[in-house]
Amino acid sequence: MGELFEGAQALQAANEPQQAANLYKVWLEHTHSPLAFAAWFNLGVVQAEIGDDAAAEVSYGKAILQNPGFIEPRLNLGTLCERRGRPDDALSTWQAILDEVPESAEHMPLKLQAINNIGRLLENLKRLPEAAAWLTRSLELKPDQPKVLTHWIHLRQKLCRWPVYQPFGDVTPEIMRECTSSLATLAQAHDPAEQLAASRRYIDEKVPGGVRAQLAPTEGYPHKRMRIGYLSSDLCSHAVSILTAELYELHDRERVEVYAFSWSREDNSPLRARVVGAMDHYIRIDHMTDEEAARCICENEIDILVDLHGLTSGARVSILSYRAAPVQLTWLGFPGTTAIPGVDYVIADDFVLPPELEPFFTEKPLRMPQTFQINDRQRKIAPPPRRIDNGLPEDKFVFCCFNSNFKIGPDVFAAWMRILQQVPDSVLWVVADVEGTKDNLWREAAACGIGPDRLIFAGRVVPADYLARFQLADLFLDTAPFNAGTTASDALWAGLPVLTWSGRTFSSRMAGSLLHAVGLPELVTHTLADYEAVAIALGNDRARMLALRQRLAANLGTSALFDTPRFVRDYEDLLETVVRRPAGVPLRDDPAPDAVGLPDAGELSIQLGTILNMVQPGIHSVVEVGGASLMNAWRARRPNSHFTSIDPAGQPRITNPRAIVEDPEQLNDREWQSLTAAQCWLFPQTLERLSDPWQFLQRIRLSALGKPHIVACITNGQHWQLQSLLSRGALHEAGALADRRGRHWFTRASLAAMLAECGFAIVEMRTVLAPPPDAATLQAIRQLATAAGGNPDLAEQDAMPYQYIVHAVAR
Repeated sequence: MGELFEGAQALQAANEPQQAANLYKVWLEHTHSPLAFAAWFNLGVVQAEIGDDAAAEVSYGKAILQNPGFIEPRLNLGTLCERRGRPDDALSTWQAILDEVPESAEHMPLKLQAINNIGRLLENLKRLPEAAAWLTRSLELKPDQPKVLTHWIHLRQKLCRWPVYQPFGDVTPEIMRECTSSLATLAQAHDPAEQLAASRRYIDEKVPGGVRAQLAPTEGYPHKRMRIGYLSSDLCSHAVSILTAELYELHDRERVEVYAFSWSREDNSPLRARVVGAMDHYIRIDHMTDEEAARCICENEIDILVDLHGLTSGARVSILSYRAAPVQLTWLGFPGTTAIPGVDYVIADDFVLPPELEPFFTEKPLRMPQTFQINDRQRKIAPPPRRIDNGLPEDKFVFCCFNSNFKIGPDVFAAWMRILQQVPDSVLWVVADVEGTKDNLWREAAACGIGPDRLIFAGRVVPADYLARFQLADLFLDTAPFNAGTTASDALWAGLPVLTWSGRTFSSRMAGSLLHAVGLPELVTHTLADYEAVAIALGNDRARMLALRQRLAANLGTSALFDTPRFVRDYEDLLETVVRRPAGVPLRDDPAPDAVGLPDAGELSIQLGTILNMVQPGIHSVVEVGGASLMNAWRARRPNSHFTSIDPAGQPRITNPRAIVEDPEQLNDREWQSLTAAQCWLFPQTLERLSDPWQFLQRIRLSALGKPHIVACITNGQHWQLQSLLSRGALHEAGALADRRGRHWFTRASLAAMLAECGFAIVEMRTVLAPPPDAATLQAIRQLATAAGGNPDLAEQDAMPYQYIVHAVAR
């Protein structure tokens, strides 16, 4: 059996996991051994690695059946169930380890892992009280688990269980502070030194040794237009995109070229479609290592890399440590110092980061003239709702706070309760969608003499309704030391004044910056006592409160906070002060290497250059399906590589020795065998011409020795012109977009679904735009989407591209 494991490991090391799986299968078919359970387990691991989850589940099951005390396949099976969207099966699988495997010192580490897996998954499912109970059980068994303690602390914050640092056993509050995450520390510490220490602890763990390399030239690039790269996993329905969506649209393309390097989730939201559509280049890096992502950024010659993620969940700080761009800065994602090696600057302003705070930042401040925070003026507000429909009294003064629950601390909450006592005709409206959090806050309120009827909880609603809801409240009460950021902008945009307590940290001064920019500086206080006094005074003075609302309404159209075009120009001017360009080198304005121009009238050509530019560096063997239109250009770029074309009317072999003159869907096993080493398959508007593209893609994935890439240019079946032609019954009229050779129409969503179904993950998707329709056509598209129960904003976004160019990799 040792030889089996060594052989399989060698195949895996050679990037041939499918061959390793085949080796295990052959051995299991021909060998009867009491140790076969170990081979079944290893087979399951390899199958999971190559994305064959169904087979991996069977293999793990056989390993468990043969040896019920073997915990590793049970752990992996639970993880597999979680990945396949079956959380209940995952929980029951891990629970079975605790119920069925005998207690022993040998089994304890793996049982502890099962307990921690249960706690983590319950937290992801928002079953927070249960998650906290499981992690407490884990820490009682083994207190020395820093990562578990980190989650336990943040769970207590989310549940508003105070004090957060509740000692038990040998775990003291000092140990808890050392294990508090950077994000949790923002809500826990009023001292900027403590926040800096938390960030440094995180970086010391994630990036030991500091800067890993200097990939980008320190002197910069001779670009006339700045290439700005945005690095984020939050380019979707997230607070960062809520703020920045209009930024990408308003960037001056005469001076800026905009790139996104993203590992964001595909949430199919209108906001995500809008953000992606506003990028000049949208490049997915979730299937790259940190070093590969950094090299990708460097290859695109990014002048300034803007980190929009910071130290929040899913951070990939190592990318920045490779110095992928000559200038790197952080902004918006994390309201404090990141301590990330290689990050030069932080976007700030005079209020949010005053000079006395600079010693607690590893980044130099780049100060905007008005405020550090951008805003999107396109945020739509639904019609005003009614108080009665939201559980609010019609005649009471409504204080509200829609900040995340983990930002609420006992000192601020106690002040809120005193405010309610001094404003007897009032209620407090708070966001909470976890029953445990509600119960804890009701209990804390009761201890302060406030009845449950005066603490009202709001659930989650869609963005437009969420913004409209602010109009039902009278005054927003902020949290400290972690202020509202996006939420404060939301409240002000909806016309609700915000009262804040500004302290000594960046995170505690965010709302103050916004209030100065919107012209309401009197709502910025600097002590808890003043914060409380102003809230009481406003709660008892309806006329003064009304005057504040009226002044805010008058300021919205003219204030710096919502003058987004002005912000973008100031921001670009600020970046111009730090961009680096080599001395003595003439500036050039080359077209982007993958730039896509608008099609000529009546001729929507295939974007061949873009397809080739999307082929990942290092690939030396490609196959073009449906012709050889890319052959000469490919050979000119990579003369020593392999190019194969598959086409029944293809190039003669004298021109292309590797041509396969055959219908792609009629290839025999020998021909497929000859293509197993192909690294990338190109489909220049030919994937939709196959009779069964699903089956063809699956055959590529299963036949390949490694993880094949797909680069395809596909006509958008949802393009406005096609919709218009279809409505007139003239789909294939002369000069129209529709190609009679096409057998399938794909939309953005159906294209992504097909690739996922066939075992591929999208790495990058670019849109090719044609001139937009007239207003009447656009309105008709929106009306049709509404009538069909769809989202009109998303329908409008998806009707603009006439082609998608997609790069996907086998999972």
